[in-house]
Amino acid sequence: MLELPITEAELWVGEMRGVVVGGERLLVVRNEEQLCVYSDRCPHLGYPLSEGSLENGVITCRLHRHTFEAASGAGINPRGCALKRVESCVEAGRIFVEPKQEPQP
Repeated sequence: MLELPITEAELWVGEMRGVVVGGERLLVVRNEEQLCVYSDRCPHLGYPLSEGSLENGVITCRLHRHTFEAASGAGINPRGCALKRVESCVEAGRIFVEPKQEPQP
């Protein structure tokens, strides 16, 4: 597991933040129920979602206004797209993620 450069306490409910860990850009989102980590790339054209907005539980990509449910990563508009979730956990307020698995040769 890799530790993120932010703690749970540094991320307010209703806030999202882009971080880089292990060479991978990640988007950390906190809502009332949970903390979610996704790849910080819109599935449409790969634009960083951390440059977009989070309002009322909806992540909006700044580039083309695609929208996603913050709690699940499911596409709202368009419905066919979904965010890539990254396995994560919180221990004593510290956030950890599973490192990106490289394909075996």
